[in-house]
Order: sequence, then structure tokens, then C-alpha cells
Amino acid sequence: MTIFSSIISSLVAIHIGAGAIGLISGSLALMFRKGSNQHKKSGKIFLVAMLVMALTGVFIAYSRSIMLSFANGLLVIYLVSTGWMAVKRKAGEIGNFEKGALALALCIFTMLLTFGFQAIETGSKDGFPPQVFFFFASVAAISAVLDIKMIYHGGVAGTIRITRHLWRMCFPLFMATAAFFLGQAKIFPDPLRKIEFLAAPVIVIVLLMMFWLVRVRLLNRYTRI
Repeated sequence: MTIFSSIISSLVAIHIGAGAIGLISGSLALMFRKGSNQHKKSGKIFLVAMLVMALTGVFIAYSRSIMLSFANGLLVIYLVSTGWMAVKRKAGEIGNFEKGALALALCIFTMLLTFGFQAIETGSKDGFPPQVFFFFASVAAISAVLDIKMIYHGGVAGTIRITRHLWRMCFPLFMATAAFFLGQAKIFPDPLRKIEFLAAPVIVIVLLMMFWLVRVRLLNRYTRI
């Protein structure tokens, strides 16, 4: 085994471990009452775990020329970072971080859009159809538009601020859950390797995300986190 192969193997192990911690801590953060100490602690663990998972994933994907995973790794880094900063930054304030994050979102959007058109030409890219690239490109585009709006207004506050935090932390959890249960179905025993079992955790994450977003936006709850 070469040194490079050894490094990649180590990164894969770290990637898997961080992903597992991210799934557990992220799920706990969704279930705990927003603003509670349990929510904050699990949220911090989730942040670190997802950053480690995404950073190692970006390097692994680039070394293997899997461009969707490369771009999506950057998307996860962008989303959890801006989601965390949404509640760390004082309401109604912005800084250079938000402007740099906008630039990253635009780069991710451009990459995914380019890969999507390449997939159209050949039918797929790295085994993925163009629709997958365009789906994540739309997420990056929406994020960038919201960043531009936030920067223009000089920051966000109240329920908009909490909504920004919620969905930007929840969507990477959705991505990680889908990648594990649906993308790695082969690791599960045959009795569990059915779509109704594998899709269930993904659906639960989506439902929990929608529940909290509706609760925050419509009921004006948890405006002070």
C-alpha cells in the first residue's frame, strides 16, 4: 500500500466516524427543545462532526474524481458554517464571513450547474444523472439569493434568523442521512435492504425539519436562541 493510499484509507475511516457522530448528534439536536443546553451541546458536536466529515469527504472525492461528492462536501461546509454563524452573530449584524460565504455558495452553484450540463451531454456524470446536480445547484442558488438579501439588509433578526439557522443545519443532516441509508444500502442485512426501511430515517429528518420551521415561522417561537 502506498503512502497516498494509506492516507486515503485513514481519511475514509475518519469520514465514516465523523458521519456517524453527525447523524446521532444532529438527530438529538432536532429532538431537544430549541435553545436548551442539550440542544446547544448536541448542536456543537454536530457542527464539528459535519465539518470533519465534509472536509475529509471533499479530499476523498477529489482524489477519486467524484465531482458530485466534491461539490456537495463544499455545500455541507457552507451550510453548517453559515447556519452556525446565524446564531453566533448578533441579530442585525454581518461581517466578512458572510460575504466570503456568499462567494463560496456562488462557486458551488457554478460547479454543480456545469457538472449538470456535462451529465446531460453524456447521460450521466460519475454515475449520477443531471437531475441530481441540478437539485443541489438549486439549493446553492437559493442559499446565495438569501445571502444577498441578508447582506443587503445588513443582517437578519427574529424568526428569520432562527429559520436561517434551522434549515441550514437540517439540510446537511438530511444529506448525510440520505447518503448513509440510501447511498450505502449494501451494508445493511438483506431483510432491511428495502426502500421502506431505508427511506424511513430520511423521511423522519425531513418531517422534523418541517415541523420546527413551521413552529418557528408561524407560531413565532424560539426567537431568542
